[in-house]
This record gives sequence, C-alpha cells and structure tokens, in this order.
Amino acid sequence: MIMVTAAEHGEARHWLARHGQPVGQPTPLVTALIATRRPVRGRGTWRYFGYVMLAGLAASVYLLLFGPGATESAIGYFIGFGIQLGLWDIIRRRERELRASAPARPPAEPWWQVLGGWYLASLVLAFAGGAVLAGAMYFTTPDRTYAVSWLGLLGLSGLSSGCVLIGILRGPVFGADAESLAVARALRAEKIYLASPVLGVLPLAMEMLMGHGRQPAEFFPWMAGYIAAVVLLQAVSGLRHRRRFRKLPPGHYGEPAPDRDPGTPVDWSPPGY
Repeated sequence: MIMVTAAEHGEARHWLARHGQPVGQPTPLVTALIATRRPVRGRGTWRYFGYVMLAGLAASVYLLLFGPGATESAIGYFIGFGIQLGLWDIIRRRERELRASAPARPPAEPWWQVLGGWYLASLVLAFAGGAVLAGAMYFTTPDRTYAVSWLGLLGLSGLSSGCVLIGILRGPVFGADAESLAVARALRAEKIYLASPVLGVLPLAMEMLMGHGRQPAEFFPWMAGYIAAVVLLQAVSGLRHRRRFRKLPPGHYGEPAPDRDPGTPVDWSPPGY
C-alpha cells in the first residue's frame, strides 16, 4: 500500500497544476512519484547532512595534499559533491520504498533522447573542455599545482555526476497506467539536472568572481568563456526540457477539484422609483 502525507498531496497538486493537469486529490501513485522530488523534508535528513560534513572534511584533506598553489575552489567542489550525493542517496531510498508497492519497468526511451543534444554538449564541454584547459595550463605556465588540483576536482566532479546520471538513466520507471508513466518520464527529465554539468564549473566561477583565484592571468579570459559556454548550453537544455514536459497528456491524474460555491447572487441595480 502506498502511504503519502498531506504535505505530499499538496505538493503533488501544485506540480500537476504547473503541468496543465489541476486536480483536487491526486492518485496515491502519482503523489508518491512526485514526492521523490523533495526527499529531504523530514526523511533521512541526517544522512544528507552527513554527506555534506564528510565532503567538507575531504576538502580539507585535498587542500593539504596539494599544499600552496592549489585552487581555492576545492571547498566548493566538495560541498557540491556532498549535496549531490546526499540528495541522490535519499531519492534512491524513496524509490526503493516505492518499488515495494508500485509496478516498475525498464526505461523505454534511450538515454540520449532523455538527455538531449544540448545537455550532452554541455556535459562534454564541462569535463572534456575543462581537462583540455587544465592540460594547457600545466604545459604552458608555471602554475602546475593549480592545474593539477583543478584537473583532479574536475575528475571527481565527473565521477560524482556520472554515478548520479547513470543511476537516473538506468533506474526503473514506476507506473501502473499511462498517466503515472507520463509523470515518471517528466520527473526523470527533471532529475537529470541533479547531475548538471554546471556543478562542475560553478565553484570555479565563484573563485574567479571573488577575485582570490590563483589561476594564471593569461588563462582568465579562456576560463571565463569556458564557464559561460557551459552555463549557456545547460540553460538552453533546461528550457527545451521544460517546453517538452510543460504539459502532461490528458488523463486521470486524480479526483477533480470541487467546484467553488459562487455564493448568493446580489442585485446591484439601483432601486426603482
């Protein structure tokens, strides 16, 4: 039996209304599916913060390993890893709970169709493009410690995002009917942004904006352009996914909302004489 809370029912109503299917009482399966979007509220919160705390400690060890000259963005990267993996761990736990009471089937869409060309382009640019920049920095400047430390963070970011992305793309799709399957497909398109390539460049951007970065001055324009290109590609990808799943197909997603009482009609015409 699928158990959902009143708060999860409310969130499901809002989500369905945003996707063109307003209902008064969503079905339990649809509510449970949508509830996996916000997994930290009251369930497994301690695990989430445990991931973040461990990531903070790992960042300190990473900086000690490289010593002076390493990128100062390491703390931002590791905190991002903790948030990303913590959220994904709790989402997986919620989905395992759902597996016991909801039918599941393999994904019907190929992974490249789920991601889309713009997402794939941002993914390749963020990690392959970043690796090329780090390599060029290593061989053409004396700031080799910075280059190697940043390349290591890019590799860890790719590993973290890759684990999450593979789990999302290879995970089962829950659904008992056309409506719940449509919701599951729309939610999967949202979840891939938990592994957004922007997470691989955001800490670097913060380091550069704060003005305390140790990156070579001659590489500053290249790195700024690299960050801007990744963000732009990811923004286009997000807009295309949003347009694709903005409206759910017609169907029964729950009980319709009750009609509002129009109240007692009032005669506002002026009194006769």
